[in-house]
Amino acid sequence: MFANLLEIPFRSAALWPDRVSHKFRVGNREETRTYADFAASIRRLSAGFAAAGIGKGDHVGFFVNNRYEWIVTDFALMSLGAVSVPRGSDTPPKETAFIFRHSDSVWLILENAEQLQAMIETFGPEDWARCKAVFLVEKADLAGIPAGIRRMTVGYDELIRNGGRAVGQDPGMIERVTAGIARDDLLTIVYTSGTTGNPKGVMLTHENFLQNVRANTPRLEIDPEAGETTVVMLPSWHVYERAFEYCGIFTGLTLVYSSAGRFSADLLTERPQVLISVPRVWESIHQKLVKAISDMPAGKRALVMSLIKLNQAYLSSIQYLKGCYLSLKPRGPVRKAFAWLGRLARSVLLFPGHLLADRLFKPFRDRVGGRLRVATCAAGSLPKYLDELINAIGITLVNAYGMTECAPGILSRTIGRNTFGSTGIPFADTEVRVRRDDGTETSVGEKGLVFARGPQVMKGYYRNPEATSAVLSPDGWLNTGDLAIRTENGEIVIVGRLKDTIVLMGGENVEPEPLEEKLKESIYIDHAVVIGQDAKQLTAIVAVNEDELMRLAGELKLSPSDPSLTATIENDVIYKILLGEVKALISHEQGFKSFEFISKILPVRNDFSIGKELTQTLKVKRAFVEEKYRELMERFFGEKGRGK
Repeated sequence: MFANLLEIPFRSAALWPDRVSHKFRVGNREETRTYADFAASIRRLSAGFAAAGIGKGDHVGFFVNNRYEWIVTDFALMSLGAVSVPRGSDTPPKETAFIFRHSDSVWLILENAEQLQAMIETFGPEDWARCKAVFLVEKADLAGIPAGIRRMTVGYDELIRNGGRAVGQDPGMIERVTAGIARDDLLTIVYTSGTTGNPKGVMLTHENFLQNVRANTPRLEIDPEAGETTVVMLPSWHVYERAFEYCGIFTGLTLVYSSAGRFSADLLTERPQVLISVPRVWESIHQKLVKAISDMPAGKRALVMSLIKLNQAYLSSIQYLKGCYLSLKPRGPVRKAFAWLGRLARSVLLFPGHLLADRLFKPFRDRVGGRLRVATCAAGSLPKYLDELINAIGITLVNAYGMTECAPGILSRTIGRNTFGSTGIPFADTEVRVRRDDGTETSVGEKGLVFARGPQVMKGYYRNPEATSAVLSPDGWLNTGDLAIRTENGEIVIVGRLKDTIVLMGGENVEPEPLEEKLKESIYIDHAVVIGQDAKQLTAIVAVNEDELMRLAGELKLSPSDPSLTATIENDVIYKILLGEVKALISHEQGFKSFEFISKILPVRNDFSIGKELTQTLKVKRAFVEEKYRELMERFFGEKGRGK
């Protein structure tokens, strides 16, 4: 397909030179770049980096958030055979320093002068001695920067000017340099989030990402000639976003860079056809839909809820007829035939209601632009209630699964095989096995550990052979650390993370993720962390939705600054409402076992933020949250915060 990733943008520039490749904001001004502009930007920055001294094999610490300059820098570095070591500009200085040192980086790219000032306070003399230069993406006043560091700091405007002159003198430089870059060359070292100890540096090659371009692009069903649009808000350094951008550039998408604060508005303005997202995005949309439905007159509200359930049943039946269903027990041909006929009859009966639902739910679809053809949800488990609801209102939402160590794709559903509740089927050229503790493969419906092998599997962890050998076998099998179940028709359902499994005092094993997902169905709960290792019963830390909390406070005539509504929610009435929600959701009626019931909760004000309680993809950092609230748990519930 390609000798290396760098061929992708230049191929697209040749095919669609005048098509808009990127749209972004600079202050209050909107800017666009065409694919021809994009290729020219890569050439100039590559030449500028080369003139500064960056060469093949150099490790470059690259701490910038998603923006047009990010993707240009990514391709410019790979054109020279340099190894990028990316992370966001909001990475804590101590972690930035660790990554820079551990990765043996000798060049440093930062977003602005504020970042540089933070690094001055964190870097030691040996760090600055090893660093050959600092490159700043944004123009900056360096008056407060020490003279020695100021002399080694170069702005992107200067780099690009120098690169433009060099390209004029040697137009074929980039083709000549990249000719020696092979698929198996190290492209990047991506450090994991490091929620429990120092992060590990995942070594990924051109081939690791090319496999994702080959395997995932067909599943997105992007028509290269249609000139489709996507809106992206995830950090570009995260492999989920990064691999998607490579797929998008390959198929000529227009990529609109957004942010958490602008995302909803950009969906309405840009009306994307393709979207990648994380569960938290759909949880937010779900909460807005529930609020909109609850504000309807009683008759219309009842009709909408009935049609949602009807459409879920209709779509499930249609999927079943195509072989897309969840069965955790093998069945004989007679039972399968009867089940198929039953679903056929149900789909015929429900079809008129489906047509009505499709028309009635158009305003809901318009909230994400009205043209969305497919959305992929990954970087976290997709709760079943979100899966069914979003698809029921007419938005095709497909689940996907991967990890940094696979750049990232391993499994996904497809538009044509979109089994609700499933995680999907393996990517092309990818082997997936679900194994017992003794290494043998599990039976249908039996939980086991997921192993993957394919061209996307990493080379290993940088300077960490022990960690590499712990997860990667000599014959290429990667132990993902995730638990899954195989279904009758060969699909895989991810059910939890091995290291997250809670073992209660009675020996019962509890996977916290399904409970936490269920709790977030409540309009009152934005995040939840279930704990209870070695305890008799489970306890949950729940981050309460601020709007709903203030509504309850208003009904009780409480001030927002009332002492019972500070860091924790101690008002008795509100506590009983929240505990009642938890007990109604985690119950026999909802399909949970008795030992999975949650006996007590610690309701907290929802100040969860990225870089602290949340990862860049909005997943809760379980260990961080447990440690943050440990003292409060002990105060409220006794020793170690355990449910008694």
